[in-house]
Amino acid sequence: MKLNIEIDNVSEGQAKAIEDMLAVWLLLVEKEKGRWVSMFINGTAGFNPDIRVNGKDPERYLENIGPRWNTINKDTEEEDEVYFLDYERIEQLLENKEQNDS
Repeated sequence: MKLNIEIDNVSEGQAKAIEDMLAVWLLLVEKEKGRWVSMFINGTAGFNPDIRVNGKDPERYLENIGPRWNTINKDTEEEDEVYFLDYERIEQLLENKEQNDS
């Protein structure tokens, strides 16, 4: 499958952060490692991208937030909320949906 992603209306720093995240994906493949990779998104402070995936608005596949919202402590005393996405879970849901549709 080929995925075309277009992202407009981002600052240079936001664009570089997205590019860095994608580069880390490739590094993990090269090193044959598995890690959670994420980027901080602040929807109240200037992060307002226009995103198209294969020419359409992005879709959510894991509708029920459930256990994917969590909190972590970084190097500060403050907790940050995080949202975990797991492509293996999405693949499993898509397979189950396909089986149920047939």
